[in-house]
Amino acid sequence: MYNTKMPLTKDELFPFLCNISEQFHIGIAIINLEKNDFPFVYVNQAFTTLTGYSQNELIGKNFDSLTGIKTNLEQNGDLLYHLEKKNPFEKNIIHYQKDGTAFWNHVTCQPIKDRDGISTYALIHCKEITEQMLSKMLSKLEHEVYIELEENGDLGSILQLITEKVEKYYLRDIFCAIHVVNQQKKLSPIASGSLPLSLIKAMNHLEIGGSTTGYNESVIYINDLSIKNYQSNKMIKKYNLSSCWSKPIFTKEKALLGYFSIYIKGEMQLRQVDIDFLKKLSPIVALSMKYVKQRQELKKLAFFDMSTGIPNYNNFYTSLGMWVKDQIKGSLLLIQPNEYSSIVDLYGRKFGDELIGQVVNRLLSTKDLNEEIIYGRFSTTTFIIAVKQSNGETLKHFINQILQITAVPFTIANREIFITLRMGVSHFNDLLTIDESIRRADTALTKSRLQNTAVSYFEMGTDKMIQRELNILNQLQFGIKNEEFTVHLQPKINLNTDEIEGFEALARWFSPVLGNVSPAEFIPIAEKSGKINEVDILILRKVLKFQNLRLTEGLQIYPIAVNISPVHFYSETFVNDFLTLVEEYQIPPDYIKIEVTESVELFDFVKAKQILLELKKLGYESSIDDFGVGFSSLSYLQQLPFSEIKIDRSFINDISNSDMYAVVQTIVQLAEKLRMHVVAEGIETLEQYTILQKIGCKSGQGFYFHKPMPLEEAQKLLDSIK
Repeated sequence: MYNTKMPLTKDELFPFLCNISEQFHIGIAIINLEKNDFPFVYVNQAFTTLTGYSQNELIGKNFDSLTGIKTNLEQNGDLLYHLEKKNPFEKNIIHYQKDGTAFWNHVTCQPIKDRDGISTYALIHCKEITEQMLSKMLSKLEHEVYIELEENGDLGSILQLITEKVEKYYLRDIFCAIHVVNQQKKLSPIASGSLPLSLIKAMNHLEIGGSTTGYNESVIYINDLSIKNYQSNKMIKKYNLSSCWSKPIFTKEKALLGYFSIYIKGEMQLRQVDIDFLKKLSPIVALSMKYVKQRQELKKLAFFDMSTGIPNYNNFYTSLGMWVKDQIKGSLLLIQPNEYSSIVDLYGRKFGDELIGQVVNRLLSTKDLNEEIIYGRFSTTTFIIAVKQSNGETLKHFINQILQITAVPFTIANREIFITLRMGVSHFNDLLTIDESIRRADTALTKSRLQNTAVSYFEMGTDKMIQRELNILNQLQFGIKNEEFTVHLQPKINLNTDEIEGFEALARWFSPVLGNVSPAEFIPIAEKSGKINEVDILILRKVLKFQNLRLTEGLQIYPIAVNISPVHFYSETFVNDFLTLVEEYQIPPDYIKIEVTESVELFDFVKAKQILLELKKLGYESSIDDFGVGFSSLSYLQQLPFSEIKIDRSFINDISNSDMYAVVQTIVQLAEKLRMHVVAEGIETLEQYTILQKIGCKSGQGFYFHKPMPLEEAQKLLDSIK
């Protein structure tokens, strides 16, 4: 018996350690530390089971007999170093069984001292930890993949990373590849660790169909990789490939994404731990693919217009910024199909978007389009192009190319439709901000709409015009609220007697901020902004109040014609608003008229006739103003119940010309036959007055007689008449 209370001698120690080792169910070996090669002098049964060697095969050998191709030489050297120094240690290292199967070995070394304090032997505990190390490796791989996903986001690069890391860190000497299901629903190799991707493609051992069809989580074993191609077969032999294990990769919805494949060298067989590893690896691959797809979709949402598929404004802006940073100069073209709104009204927004997409795609497919461009969706109705160009002629040629794409109709809602384009052009360079360059193109497009031209170039004066319009729009509401609008009256004169027979009421606006604002400026803006009704009513109310005051005081009163905007004229409330105000101020129909411009007939002829007839039945006469400058139709004239025609001043200015004389004479004669009263506007000279008398025009107005005057002056004028 050993004396356990006292340290054992060297001779007593060895049998004691052997006896103890046999009591353990984990692999234990005893190493002789006195010999330079540190041989095994004893191994227990569990150790032989772990390594696959018998006791006789291991005694006299050392750890070198357990190393292989995947054993880390640095770790193995570190292990031998600690044995030499007789230090206790713990280490995880890849070792190999007798049949060549690799496993992760957790080695614990405890040098044992004898009675003399000398460490003659070391007790080695060995435990297989392959499953734990593979799980740790998967966690590490998952972490590296997430970093790559954040930094890169390219699917090919991420899957390539996975194959390379698995080949590097896996305990078996293998090759890896990943196949994905492509848009054609076929499997396509996208990543390969060490094997040439061309070889993976040539082997083509996986197909969607047969054993790979449907939802099946099982690992597929392919034992024959040989192919007909001689060169590829030669490469298969070069890499010593014998078989392949492939694990299908599915989404949570059980849709096949692809395969992760392990290519086996020689006659090596996969164990259950390898198959379990493949099963645990496939969700990482699936998650990576899903994440990349989501990133791509988010990128598409961030940089592409989903309605048309073309780059969006953010994409365009970013790309243009890179050009400007590189000091590239060029032009910006903001382009709008004129028919966009009509197509949307007829067929819906979807087809308007389709039109934008078709226009861009046709432009891109133009064969002789040599210029380098950036393009994108700018707004609902427009897209924008940046083009490099060296001179003005190049730009003109490019613009002509764009305009020529409309020579062939576009197919919208199964119909062939011809369209036209308008565009605003500006320049970009590193001296202007991108926002300013784009603003200028937008300004030029606005100018193109206003001037009804196909192409408009940015000019500095346009900025002042737009700023003026914005200022007027901003002050318009204050002007209405504070009743800054006033009435000026211009007398209508009987050209035979030179007596006043009526007045035209004209709106005037003095803004405390803007000063005097011309009707030519504020009326179009009021119409576009929907404020014209309020302006009209404000002027009408002031005219009626003026008439009511004179009527109440028994003073002389004349008919006053009030201009009504076509926009207001066609509103649902016009007739009611007009009649309500007239009734409020109790003005007889003989003393109030309405004037509308000739364009009123173009909006809705039937409705115009209905409104005019309704007013006429109630005794209110109407006048067509500025006759001849717009789209007058003599055929309409006889159908609409106007009582008066006012010939535009542009005709009167040129009445000394024989051709214009004939035109004015025709209008006067026609009006007489239609029993309509004629008023000539803009009479400024005695010559014009004399000619109009000769023609037979009975009434007129203009500076020759009186300028438009405030109500106070009109009051004095009327009071002076006897």
